Amino acid sequence: MNPIALTNGRLIDGSEKPPLFPATLLTDGAVVAAAGPARKISLPEGCSVIDLQGRTILPGLIDGHMHVTGMPGLLDAAANLRNQLRASEILRECLLWGTTTVGHAGGCEENLVLRDMIDKGTLKQRARLVVSGVVTATGGHVRGEGADGPWEIRKMVRQMALAGMDFYKTCATGGFQWAHEGLGTPDYSLEELQALVAEAHMRGRRVHVHAHAQPGIQNAIDAGCDVILHGANIDACALEGIAAKGLIYMPTLYITSRHIWGSGSLPEHMTGRMKAACKPHREGVAQARELGITIATGTDGGPRPGALMHELCELVDCGLTPQEAIIAATRNTADSLGIGDRLGTLQPGKLADCIVVEGDPLNDISILTSQESIAMVIKEGRIEVDSRAALNV
Repeated sequence: MNPIALTNGRLIDGSEKPPLFPATLLTDGAVVAAAGPARKISLPEGCSVIDLQGRTILPGLIDGHMHVTGMPGLLDAAANLRNQLRASEILRECLLWGTTTVGHAGGCEENLVLRDMIDKGTLKQRARLVVSGVVTATGGHVRGEGADGPWEIRKMVRQMALAGMDFYKTCATGGFQWAHEGLGTPDYSLEELQALVAEAHMRGRRVHVHAHAQPGIQNAIDAGCDVILHGANIDACALEGIAAKGLIYMPTLYITSRHIWGSGSLPEHMTGRMKAACKPHREGVAQARELGITIATGTDGGPRPGALMHELCELVDCGLTPQEAIIAATRNTADSLGIGDRLGTLQPGKLADCIVVEGDPLNDISILTSQESIAMVIKEGRIEVDSRAALNV
C-alpha cells in the first residue's frame, strides 16, 4: 500500500495531549509513520495526500463489550451458522460507523474462524474482532457449558486458551436478562473467581467480569479481575476498591439508557430493572471519574453498531469531557482488551486505524451519533470508507 497523508486536519490522537491543528497523519503500510504538527512532517514521494480542510482525525473507536452472536450454549448448529453470517454483517456495519475494533463478549470457537478470516483479509471491510472465552457457572447469568469449582474452571480456561481465545469473560452477579435473577444475585464465588484469574493471567490474558452490585463486585475486585463490567448498582466501597487496585471500569451505560428500556420491545422484568438502574448507574460513573478510575467503553448492545456513539454521549453527560470520552473509547478500551501495544492511539508504530469526522467532537460529542459525520475510515492503513464528495477530493 502506498503511504497516505491526511493533512490540514485537527488531530485527537487518543492520548491526553491537547488536539493539534493543523496536523498531519502519515501512514506507512499498515502502521502510523508520523502524527503531529503539519509543519514538522515531511511527506514521502509517491504518497497519497488528502486535504481534510479542518476535519477531525480520531483513532478508530473500540466497542469493548458487544454481543455479535448469541450465547453459544443456546444455539444449535444451524442457529450458530446463521449467527456467524449475521455477525459478519454487524462487523461491516460497525466499520461504517467508525468502530474499527469490537470486543465480542460471548465468544465461541466458531467466532475464532470469523476473527481469523477478517485478520487475514479473506473477509474485507469488517471491524476487527477480539473474542472472549466465556467461563460460566452452571445456571449462571451466561448460559452455556458450566464449570463449577476451582479445578473445573481452571480446566475450562486452559481449553479456551488452547483454542485461541483472546480474553475471558465471567460473571460475579446476576443481571437484567433472566426473570429469576437480580442484579445482586451471586454467581461465581470469590474462590472460583480467584482460580479463573490466576489461570488466565498465567496465560497472559485479561479477565472481564460481569458485576452489577455487591457482594459480587467486591469479590471481583479481590480476585483481581482486570475489567469490571456494568456496575449498574455500584457503590462507593466498590469504586474505591477499583481505584486502589488500578482496575478498569467499563460501565456500558447504553444498556440502562432510554434507548433500551424505552424501546418497548423487552420483557417487563428487564424494562423495570433497567429503568430503576438508570440513575444510580450514572451516579456511579460520575464518582468513578472523580476518583480517577480508568473508564473504558462497551455497549452490551447486541447488534446495534451505532450504539458506541451514544455511549460517548452518556459518558459526557456523567461529567467526562469529550476528550476523556474519546480516550475511553480508544486508548483505555484497547488496554482493557490487552491490545494497547498496537491500537488505541495514533502513535508511530501502532496500527493505522483512524476515522475522519465532520466538525469538532470536542465542541459537540453528539455529532458522532450521525453516521453522515463519519467522512472516512482507515483500518491498518487501508481506506475502508471514503466519502470523497464530503472531502472535496
